[in-house]
Amino acid sequence: MSFALVARIVAAICTALFVIFLVFPATYAPTYGVAADEGALFITRRAAPMFIAPIIILWLAAGMPDSPPRRAVATGFALTFAGIAATGIAAFLTGTASAVVVIAALGESLIAAALWLTRKN
Repeated sequence: MSFALVARIVAAICTALFVIFLVFPATYAPTYGVAADEGALFITRRAAPMFIAPIIILWLAAGMPDSPPRRAVATGFALTFAGIAATGIAAFLTGTASAVVVIAALGESLIAAALWLTRKN
């Protein structure tokens, strides 16, 4: 698997999440067994634009040859997704979120691993 393919797949996933967070925020939190109260909806909608940077950066980096800046992009986003996975596991262990978050954390861990492993090719 190439970095270009991984980067474009992750950009597509971020695009889907951007739309879900912005247009359908009430569907996100309940997926993990968390109440979608007014505060959660507000924060979810406000978080949506944070997906724009990964979408653009990963999409553009996918077309770049191997270089220190592209490796930095891959490493940064690999660590970001690893961190997101860690917060999901922590939420499950503290009883904040249901076991479904563990499935999401596995997906996030796979994204982190794929970015890390393909960062040099």
